[in-house]
Amino acid sequence: MATRTVAIQLIRAAIAPAAARGLDVGYVLREAGIPAALIGEDAARVTEDQAARVIQVLWSVTGDEMVGLGPMVIPRGTFRMVTLGLIHTPDLRTALRRLIQFVGIGVGFEVTERAGEATTTRMVVAPGGGTRADQVVGAIGIVVGHRFASWLIGREIPLRAVELPEPAPPHSDYPSVFGLVPDFDAPAASIAFDSSFLDAPVVRDEEELVAFLRNLPGALLFRQDYHPSTSSRVRRMVERRPAPDLLTVEDVARPLNVSAQHLRRLLRDEGTTFREIKEDVLRDAAIAALARGHETVDELSGRLGFSEPSAFRRAFRRWTGSPPGAYRLAQG
Repeated sequence: MATRTVAIQLIRAAIAPAAARGLDVGYVLREAGIPAALIGEDAARVTEDQAARVIQVLWSVTGDEMVGLGPMVIPRGTFRMVTLGLIHTPDLRTALRRLIQFVGIGVGFEVTERAGEATTTRMVVAPGGGTRADQVVGAIGIVVGHRFASWLIGREIPLRAVELPEPAPPHSDYPSVFGLVPDFDAPAASIAFDSSFLDAPVVRDEEELVAFLRNLPGALLFRQDYHPSTSSRVRRMVERRPAPDLLTVEDVARPLNVSAQHLRRLLRDEGTTFREIKEDVLRDAAIAALARGHETVDELSGRLGFSEPSAFRRAFRRWTGSPPGAYRLAQG
């Protein structure tokens, strides 16, 4: 049941430049198995595989690694060439400085490294030429930079702060993406982290890089649990159960060697609850199953532990704003 989904806002933002150019975004969505009607539903979600497929098809039809989201076209193969220039650096400090040089020369963004407190480094990503900062574009930029930096040194770099331009959206995955809630209405997108990571050695080689590049965009866009949080540990435990709704907080607290009360407190500190995690797992499993189309709604309802299909239908509409049948359209 270990399936993750992403908010429709990522898909909406990704296809918008192609639509503005008159390209056939209906074809892009069909190739990814996403019903076009979901694009207008704010609470809709798609699987990570579907989201990755959207980006891959957009790469093909636009010839742009930023799929039109950036201030200039980035030819296919640019990211590969940039990363080949980083893989042989001795440490993260050198890699980031070289990345800043590459980005400034040919990507159309301005990336700056700013010392914060004595122990904090802040990386700022902004569009070049004084272009207005866009929240989704900025978020993608800092996600890609953070994930690749973590991959280079073989361990996650915990973030101390994240800033994004524009107001907070009503539906987003930002807390799970970054591991914390960002501050919004900032002049540009930025991340802050412990400066000690700058001295971490680069531990990857070209062979590993080639394998990493084969897994794009998923390897960069979707969360990798190098340093699992309490909520991610709980989620993995819930995902392993065939009927998550029957699982209690005591069932999960016991193998974690904490009390149920303490577990609730830890989850609350991370901005979630045990019930929300269970609902997220059920929602994501339901969306993935509906996209595959191998089960009837009644069969899916029973497998997920619902007492009757009508209860599942009500829950699904609460989760996504749509009935299960809207996701069946993904099968054509």
